[in-house]
Amino acid sequence: MNYELTEEVVCKQKSEIMDTERYQVHLDDEQCDIWDNDCTILTGFKLPKMLIGCHLMPTCSNISLCISEDIPEKRKKVSISLRSNLSLSSFVQSIQKFWNKNSNFSDNGFEIICYPFKVCVVKNFIENGKFLDKLRQDIYDLKFHLRTMDLYEFFQSRDLQYLSGDRITAIYDLLRKDVLNWVSSITGYNLSHISATISLYTNTDYLLVHDDQREDRMVAFILYLMDETGWQKNNGGCLQLLNKDSDGQPSDIVYDIAPSNNQFIFFPVTNESYHQVGEIVGMDKYRLSINGWFHIKKPPIFSAPSYKPSNKSLYSDNYFNAKTVDIELESWINDEYLEYKVIRSVQSYIEETSQVSLKQFLKDESFTEILTTLESIVWEKMGPPNRLLYETAQLENVPYVLEQFFNLFQSTAMFQLLHDYTDLDLDKAGASMKYELQKWTPGSYALLTDYDWKKRNELDLIMYFGCGKRGDIVGASTQYVATEDEVQQALVTIEPEDNSLNIVYRDSARFTKYFSLQSRCRYFYLFICSYVE
Repeated sequence: MNYELTEEVVCKQKSEIMDTERYQVHLDDEQCDIWDNDCTILTGFKLPKMLIGCHLMPTCSNISLCISEDIPEKRKKVSISLRSNLSLSSFVQSIQKFWNKNSNFSDNGFEIICYPFKVCVVKNFIENGKFLDKLRQDIYDLKFHLRTMDLYEFFQSRDLQYLSGDRITAIYDLLRKDVLNWVSSITGYNLSHISATISLYTNTDYLLVHDDQREDRMVAFILYLMDETGWQKNNGGCLQLLNKDSDGQPSDIVYDIAPSNNQFIFFPVTNESYHQVGEIVGMDKYRLSINGWFHIKKPPIFSAPSYKPSNKSLYSDNYFNAKTVDIELESWINDEYLEYKVIRSVQSYIEETSQVSLKQFLKDESFTEILTTLESIVWEKMGPPNRLLYETAQLENVPYVLEQFFNLFQSTAMFQLLHDYTDLDLDKAGASMKYELQKWTPGSYALLTDYDWKKRNELDLIMYFGCGKRGDIVGASTQYVATEDEVQQALVTIEPEDNSLNIVYRDSARFTKYFSLQSRCRYFYLFICSYVE
């Protein structure tokens, strides 16, 4: 049974999926009863020709019991091919010349884009476009995994080689044989095999900046399977290409390619191939594609550009020792958090869970004064975007109230209080800290990157300012994960909340999720400190 999903149901389903298992969700048959009992029966819905909206996979394999079966017809072998004139030797030779010269080209629905790196865009790629319509209907019946990490959030199928169905098998065979040979002839690469999955991006899903470099990947590809409702750039989901700065790091988005049905894109995996998939915007839109890589037997040699974080960065080794300043904790911090019984309770809780959130930590007048001051200071954009994207405060010549706020967290009194909270040796002479004041706007994030998280255990303090009401921020949670886990399971998750001091003893990695463009909150501030014994 197909029916049109309302915005409320879609939001409810996505929330439930995320809550079921935050970092890897497999909608298997064992969840069927729980899922179905949670669904709401809709009245007065219409029966469209096809299902639209998000989350297109069935809740269980028993869905076939709800569908009347037609009398089976004699099965015919599915035939599929590239658009015929794409394979003409004269056309391929013409493309080869422009490819080898690194020159732009556009003819016969085939385009070569050379800046910021070489990308080929082919329209009407499959000869029989109706085949893709039927293939899309087959895909609606597949089971998908929710894939969510620091870098991305979307749904993904198993590799095509493990999926069944005549049309899925046919498209897989076409990609691994005819298309592989066709791409090989254009690029001159001796491609050997493919890996391919189906990706489904729904509202708020995204894939952040990366270059695809891994092992024997040589050419990345995308075949779009969009529905007849069409797609506009303001729906998001574009393949976005980034240029590089003078240090060889990704810099700015300089080219957008919107999804289009039966459009095939491929590009070599190189030191220049930095790209991302923009966030999907719209409850009734989804981005469906087959994507993967053409591989090569001898892995290519990549040379990643060197990266050294700024000395002022939170990822540097620039720590500050505790300092004696004329400041009283009682003038800043709510009295209850300085009481002996509360301190002992906090210490006991941290000993058991390695984290705690202290609500309304600062006195109201102090919090309000800081928030007002943050509106007027100078901010600097941080990057590169394959690692992080947010703004930081320039710490020189800040207003007096902020200078005092920074002094509060560097003071010997605060080091002593944190010792009392945690029983860590932060009251000793060797203890030190570093800090960063950040401004987050929609589109900001901080990835795991290659920072050496195991170098030392640290005590993190995180505070938020200007978050608004609960639910105004979509995404932007700070999460602690074990880097050795193939699937990221959050050990601790911190949601943005005004005037809450979050204390986490970190012996794992930390990242902050992408801040959605669809958040009602247009910016907030994050103050983060890391203390070491």
